[in-house]
This record gives sequence, structure tokens and C-alpha cells, in this order.
Amino acid sequence: MGIFVSIHLDGSGGSPLYQQLSEQIKVFIMNGLLKEDEKLPPIRKLAQKLGVNNVTVVNAYRKLEQAGLLYSRVGSGTYVKSDNHTRKPYAQINTPAFSEQEYNIPGLNIMDQGRLQIPAGAYNFASATPTPELFPVEDFKTILNEVLDRDGGSAFAYQEGQGYFPLRESLSMYLKNKGISANEGGIQIISGAQQGIDIIAKSLLQPGDFVITENPTYTGAIAAFKSRGARIIPVVLNTDGISLEDFQAALEQYQPRLMYIIPNFHTPTGICYSQEKKKALLNLCQAYNVTIIEDDSFTDLTYDAREHQPIKMLDRNQLVIFIKSFSKILMPGLRLAFLLAPENIIPGLLKAKHSSDISTPGLIQRAFDLYLRKGLWEKHLEYMKEIYQQKYQVMLEAIENYLPPEITYSKPGGGLSFWLKLPPGSSANHFYTRCLEQRVIISPGSLFSASEQRDSEFFRLSFAGLYPEEITKGIIEISRCYNEGKTPSTSTEYGYSPML
Repeated sequence: MGIFVSIHLDGSGGSPLYQQLSEQIKVFIMNGLLKEDEKLPPIRKLAQKLGVNNVTVVNAYRKLEQAGLLYSRVGSGTYVKSDNHTRKPYAQINTPAFSEQEYNIPGLNIMDQGRLQIPAGAYNFASATPTPELFPVEDFKTILNEVLDRDGGSAFAYQEGQGYFPLRESLSMYLKNKGISANEGGIQIISGAQQGIDIIAKSLLQPGDFVITENPTYTGAIAAFKSRGARIIPVVLNTDGISLEDFQAALEQYQPRLMYIIPNFHTPTGICYSQEKKKALLNLCQAYNVTIIEDDSFTDLTYDAREHQPIKMLDRNQLVIFIKSFSKILMPGLRLAFLLAPENIIPGLLKAKHSSDISTPGLIQRAFDLYLRKGLWEKHLEYMKEIYQQKYQVMLEAIENYLPPEITYSKPGGGLSFWLKLPPGSSANHFYTRCLEQRVIISPGSLFSASEQRDSEFFRLSFAGLYPEEITKGIIEISRCYNEGKTPSTSTEYGYSPML
């Protein structure tokens, strides 16, 4: 399938699937990824791979034939037309390109789709979802009852698309208390940070636009950008943030529309940008007219004396769209987040949001508004920081005490994960399968790659979904997997869980 494995289709109700497919294939053709007279995958095979009806692929191919980009040979298949004078040079943009055999590692293919294969009794270091007993159930039950007593049936009505106005008011106050200038008109309520990235992509990107990301990065963002036919420019991430030299070179060469970053307790590396690098980044984006998407989920989870500020705090020129999720600290199933954007962008975001789910559930918005106003969010945040700091310390001690010295790591000082490195030349993909057979789940670095690299020496361990005693036992098992190699598994019982 080659480059076709990178195609992502969004069935949430936006543009027709055949149109999305044709636009993405067109990008491949226009940029030389599909060569003259190269044969496209058979209709049935591509439909199965993408999980769509055969008619979707037929219509996409037909649309491209009508545009003069493809031609058919009866009984042979569909091919790229020879006339390619309109194609642009693709330069050094990296698109995942790997063989089926290389990527067909048990469990890894579904993990790349955002799900986890969970053997019974596994030590799950891949999920960043908190253990359920940490959810503030009693406080939220009280809040929900208060909202229902106060608002009655109105709590179940559709809210305005931009979000429940009192919640946007309380979020505006929340941001101002954090040192970020905000008003209600620039806040859009969203059903999770992933939806925020998706509606930004739908609103601001056209097929063929360039987007700069860190490498590695959060793969949900990559999927959202590719669903719009965008081309990803991965830039190296150093210990204090993105490489400014490489970043400026990419700005000059590609004139990107957007840049996506996670500057505090980065996913997956745990890196925090230095203050100097944040300022330099803003200056460069202003000079090249690039909008920054700042994904902020973990800034609040710091366990040492360092203080970290969102880049949005430094933004004086409305360059940054700020996304804030509460899922990892509150309750993931609420699917509640917001974004802060320049007000002239909001109408386009609102239109894209409406095509996705009309509005975020009103009862949840009203409840969270009250939760904020009563100070329960700050109370719960402090409680979660205490719990996570304990787990962080247990993880740190277990890594230091039990992992062999050739597996290296850095101390993030916050967030929910550690980023580790196997010795040079090792395969984290194969180490993942070795651990999986012993009921330990890790996240190989290939899952976070923004480039064509499909394996690496890196892997991520998250401690959020494990109890302290499980963390230590799990690290001991990881050490044993490394030292003893592969041992046959005796169980085939698996469940599935989202990879967050």
C-alpha cells in the first residue's frame, strides 16, 4: 500500500469520503509521491484498507480521472496520467513509507489507530488515563444534582455552538488568573482536545498546505492535519524545545500555514521549552505569519520547583490558538476542553464544530461551570498533583533501581510519562512485542513519529493508569524482558482500550 497507509478519512459528517480520498490522492500526485504511469491500488483492496465502501474508492478515482490526473486500462487497473507539468517539487517532506511486513507487528497496528490491546492482568504503561477511584464522583454528583434542580430540562437542551455562555465567562476568569488575557468571545467549548485540533484543521487548512510539528509528537494531531490533505514538516526536538535553526529553515522553504506544539511536558518526550525558546518561537512565527496551535494538557502537573508558562501567556499579537483539556486530570469520559483563539477565527471554528457534533453536551458544560465557580477544580487539581507526584517518584525510583544502565532516560519533572531510550541499533517495536507477551504494555516511539521513520530506539512509559505497587512490578518485568529476551505467552485473552 505504500503511501496509501497514511490516508485518513473523517466520517463525522464533513465533506464526503470520496471527496476527501480524491483530495489526498491528488496531493500525492501533485507532489510526485505517485509517479507517472504508476498503478493505484485495486478498488476492493484500498476500500478494505480504509474501511470504506467500494463505491467511495470508485467515485474518488472517477473524480481524479475527470480532473485529468488518472486513467484506466480495462482489465488492468487505474494509473497516474503521464502529463505532470503542474506538479510541485516535494522537496524533503517526509510521509510515512514502509512495507506491510515491517509494520505488521502484533498489537502495534491497532495501537497506531488509537487503541490498546490489553492482555488480562497486564501492566499498562501505554495509557495516560487515571485510575477510576481518583475521579471526583461525589463532588460531581452533588454538582449535577444542583444543576438539575436549578435548570431542570434546560440542562438537556442544545447549547449555543460556541459554548454555554456562563462557562465561557468562568473560563475567561480562569485564564486571567493564569495570566492569559481572554474574553468570552474568543473561547470555543470543544468535546476534548482532539476535536479542537480537528476543527482547527478543517477551518484553516486546504489540501497541500504545510504544517510544522515537533518530531516526535502527538499522533492524533498528525491524523487531523492529514485528513485535510495537509503536508507535515517534522522538525527536530532538542532538550529545551524545537530546533530554532531547523525551524527557521522550514519556515523559509515551505511557508507553512500552521505550527502545532506541546511546549510543556511534551507528548511523548516530557520536554519543556525554555522561556528563551518560547519567545524566539513567537518572534519567528510573527515574522513569517504562522499561526501556532498550543496544546496544553499537562502544564499544571509539575512536581519540582520549576514553573512553566504556556506560550499563550507571552502572545501579544494573537498568534496562538490555545487548547486546554481537563480530561487527564478530571474525568476523561467527560470529553471537555476549550480553545482560545483570535475572535476573527471563531466563526470558521464554529462552523467546523457544528459539522462535527453541533455542540458539546449542555449538562456537562453547566456542571463544569459550577465546578469551576465553587473552586472544586483547583481543589481536585491539588489532590491529583499529590497522587501523580507519588506515582512519579515511585516510577523514578523503580527505573533507577531495576532498569539496566544501558536503557537511558531523562527526568521530566512533571506530566504523566517518561521517555526512555534503548541502546543504539535496538528496535523499540520488537521490544514492545516482547513486553506484550509478558503482559506489559509500552508505547514504542514509532507511534509518535511525524516522519517516515517507522521504528526507533525510544519508548514511552506512562504511570497514570497504574497503582504504585504495579509500577514497580511492571518496571521489574520490563527489565526482565530486556535481559532475558522473548518468552512464549500462555494466554490469548485480550481486551481493548483507547490509547490516550
